Amino acid sequence: MIIGGPHCTLFPEKSLEETGADISVQGDGELIINDIKKAMNGKISFSDIPGIYYREGNKIKKGPELKLIEDLDSAPFPSRHLVNKYTYGDQFNPKIKNGDYTSIITSRGCPYACRFCSRNSVSMKKYRTRSTKNILKELKQIQAEGYRYVAIVDDSFLSNKKQAHELLDGIIKEKIKLKFIITAARVDAAEKELFQKMKKAGVTHIQYGLESGNQDVLDFYNKNITLEKIRYAVNLSDKIGLFNMGSFILGAPFETKEHFERTLNFAKSLPLDSVGFATLKYMVGSELWCNAVKDGKISENDYFVPADSKRGLGLFTESEIVQYCIKARGDYYARPSFMLRLFIKSLKNDDFGFVKSYISLFFSDIRDGLKYLGMMNTKKESTYNKK
Repeated sequence: MIIGGPHCTLFPEKSLEETGADISVQGDGELIINDIKKAMNGKISFSDIPGIYYREGNKIKKGPELKLIEDLDSAPFPSRHLVNKYTYGDQFNPKIKNGDYTSIITSRGCPYACRFCSRNSVSMKKYRTRSTKNILKELKQIQAEGYRYVAIVDDSFLSNKKQAHELLDGIIKEKIKLKFIITAARVDAAEKELFQKMKKAGVTHIQYGLESGNQDVLDFYNKNITLEKIRYAVNLSDKIGLFNMGSFILGAPFETKEHFERTLNFAKSLPLDSVGFATLKYMVGSELWCNAVKDGKISENDYFVPADSKRGLGLFTESEIVQYCIKARGDYYARPSFMLRLFIKSLKNDDFGFVKSYISLFFSDIRDGLKYLGMMNTKKESTYNKK
């Protein structure tokens, strides 16, 4: 059993102990897997393979220090034909058909250092990009295999604006007819010419990590953005016709209820078509996590710790923050002005995906509520009959 990913990169030996696997791989796995295959066939020794920890008898041993792939173009494309029979259906409403949707990564790592994020540690604080030519080649292959939707899932797409322009120009020039969803973008990348190209190249949705409607919280998180930049970016992409998604984090150590209210009101003032409110998590490898471990507030064995006043990590319990997140989401979506604006925008873009999703979620909530009430009534009747 061979394992890899962020956990193995940060804790390669511990991941073997916790999972009982045979080999853990740090960092990039695409090329190392070939060496592991050779070692399994006795052609080379496991001790010669950089970045792996492996079992030998009752001991865990390691190879030389890991080597990240310097030339990402040397990594092969994913074998999508092995998975196109599966569907992401449970995650989307309405359902996406098998083989319709896939994802692509055009860069690895992030050039920024937000305090709550662990990506810098996972990527060894290195930001690497593929060549534009290589990315376009994969997109052509994706189109040839019959896919229609592609999620660009980089940690921070658009950070390299020069390459972003080149890539979008290439998509337009090569007449690649795909629809793109950008799952992570910073607002300081916003510029009119770039966003116009995105629209022309087939980008339909963009998600921003907005985090807060309070400048002091943004500064604490080391976001290096302002509320004005957030407002400019979201309004610009809305004006150009992109669907906006925004995520917010609640629970910074000094955040009060007034902070939470300002974030919700700020979100309501923006033309966001989808929002997420989540509790701050102290993620292993992030600056916040490292400081909390140093201060003795959490253990180094706690990988994913929600902000909680019971652990000295904020002013509210985890339960209180979760309840406010649920309330904030409800307050945001319950506005008639939101649904009217979304319907008009969907009509202009001939894309009612979000509208269908919200209608589906609305009726599923009613169904779940009725089901819950039915269970409660059955329980009461059962109790009554016993009496």
